[in-house]
Amino acid sequence: MMRLFETMLFLPEGTRSVSSFGSILHGALMERLPKDLATRLHEQDMRPYSQGVFWDKAAGAARWRIGIVEEETGEAIETALRRGGEIFLRQKGCAVRLGELRLLQQSDFSEIADAFFLPEAPPKGAEISFLAPTSFKREGRYVMLPDFFLICQSLLLRWNRFSERIRLEEPALAEKLADACCLSQYALRSAPFSVEAHTIRGFQGDMRVRFFGTDAVRRILGMLFAFAPFVGVGIKTALGMGAVRTEVWGNESGQ
Repeated sequence: MMRLFETMLFLPEGTRSVSSFGSILHGALMERLPKDLATRLHEQDMRPYSQGVFWDKAAGAARWRIGIVEEETGEAIETALRRGGEIFLRQKGCAVRLGELRLLQQSDFSEIADAFFLPEAPPKGAEISFLAPTSFKREGRYVMLPDFFLICQSLLLRWNRFSERIRLEEPALAEKLADACCLSQYALRSAPFSVEAHTIRGFQGDMRVRFFGTDAVRRILGMLFAFAPFVGVGIKTALGMGAVRTEVWGNESGQ
């Protein structure tokens, strides 16, 4: 079962919330998990969770969002977060108080696939909000602009890594999906992310995408964009980058 959680972060007075808090909070979260699980997760090249911190202007507060796609890890992280209380951030020398943990969404791979393959009409497009700095890496270099091939490739890799029964392994599928995406509106800006004394340049903001191509391609795009909030997009999603919110529109399921 995939789950998406969110909690408010209450920071000490005068402390400014930045997306890079995600990297610091990741370390604190790992300390709350059983040691054997934390060690096993650390050794994985692609981790079954994503998380990110962003500022909610309407609420005037920071929010911490965590997506999980594996049952054992999900139960452990949920238990750790429901303890509430304070998390001490060694790098900042201060404690952050956690608000009530809210379950925003839960689903599984079959439910997401059914939502887009059972309706008569395929989706027409999607809106995606990059809540935390998002970046990619290609041929050893960082890519700080949204690239549909890299977005689709990132989501395909995560889907096939964690989905046990539904596989998306058609040759050159990422290229076909990217060719069926058309950017129709955007409000993006460059954004830095600091991790281990190193700054990665990425982007943040909103964009609207229209889907074209075959019926099957449009359904796969809808499915992957609906999957994106659980796993994030791009690099270092476990450390706080690539957190997204998506809305897929135009099919009869109401997605």
